[in-house]
Amino acid sequence: MPFPEQQVEWMLANRAKILQYAFVPQFLVAVALLSLAYFTGKTDVHLLFNGARAPGKIVGFQPRQLHTYRNPGSNGVYGRTLYLPIVEFEALGDKVRFEERKLVAHGEGVGWPVTVLYDPNNVSMAMIDRPFWNWITWAPALAIGAFLALVSLKGLFVFLVFAPPTPDVATGAQK
Repeated sequence: MPFPEQQVEWMLANRAKILQYAFVPQFLVAVALLSLAYFTGKTDVHLLFNGARAPGKIVGFQPRQLHTYRNPGSNGVYGRTLYLPIVEFEALGDKVRFEERKLVAHGEGVGWPVTVLYDPNNVSMAMIDRPFWNWITWAPALAIGAFLALVSLKGLFVFLVFAPPTPDVATGAQK
């Protein structure tokens, strides 16, 4: 197949020009990842930095059906049932109940004690304090997005400062 060989030869011949503009897709991916991190982690970050902790307990589970594609020829169900824990805790003298956003695989553990992280100004904004799981939903996207943003800014700086000279059309000399 000659097509990939010709494309590889073209890319090797134009390596400098391709690398000169590599910061553009890096920047676009960085914006996408940073946006994902913002929208998935803004509540968690707010609670981690401004929240208060209180003891609570799991008082029930709300079943949720996770719908997945199933081959019509197979003999299985269309989805899987997961459970959202319903947690009760006391804040500012009032008992507060909320539904945790993170799913658990089994509907067991009613009465288990948990630590609740909540906003004292808005007690309806709360989550179970899980040291590792507080970060796992948004921190990897934030770290990779921040790294790509720095790399793309470096590429933009190199592009603007060290731009290759352009030939003068009238004389044929380099500017």
